[in-house]
Amino acid sequence: MAVSNSIDFAQTAQELITDALAELGVLADEEPLEATDLARGLRILTRMLKTWQADGVMTWTLTDGTLTLIAGQESYDFGAGGDFTTVPLEVLDMQINRGTNDLPMFRLSREEYRAMPNKLTQGYPTQYYYDRQRQGGTLYVWPAPDATAGTLKFTYRRIIMDMDAGPNNMDLPPEWYEAVVFGLAEKLIGPYSMDGKPAAARVTAAAARTYTIVKGFDVGEGMGSLSITPER
Repeated sequence: MAVSNSIDFAQTAQELITDALAELGVLADEEPLEATDLARGLRILTRMLKTWQADGVMTWTLTDGTLTLIAGQESYDFGAGGDFTTVPLEVLDMQINRGTNDLPMFRLSREEYRAMPNKLTQGYPTQYYYDRQRQGGTLYVWPAPDATAGTLKFTYRRIIMDMDAGPNNMDLPPEWYEAVVFGLAEKLIGPYSMDGKPAAARVTAAAARTYTIVKGFDVGEGMGSLSITPER
């Protein structure tokens, strides 16, 4: 039999929720997914993916950004209507270009930036601090750019997309689907009163195993080629 010559396998949020419930034995073959089960699955699935991203995985969300500096301006708003319209989960590295070369900048912690005695000092920006808030974020550079200003080039981690409806495609590559199914199934053990059932122990073990596999691949392959600016 000929191979498919296809590598575009994809599953929707509803399909993954259905598979997770089937792994628990909650949903029988050919049994339709009820609206309440779908709504609960979407909520828990979205929460799980947000938590996973906070664990440092999902390197496919790494994105390049640029921002033009303004002379004398030390802070830049990130978000709708701001200087940069996207709100990054975090800014991983940053360079400044004031001609032909990209020079690395040092990342500051909140405490280090707040300790700067004069944040309006102007000169050649060498350090930055990104303050992410619930509805947006602010990028601070120090010193504030002088008349030469320049352009910032940076790598940021975009926020993974929510699962708002069953037909939504997943904002992740297919090698993560198995971990999603078993991870979600584990999260559903409590809501479906499956504690102590044989399926619960099997699902819990599979959830840990599959997440370990994809996390090791994701971080090992993706982050290995990413140059992170050293901490100050």
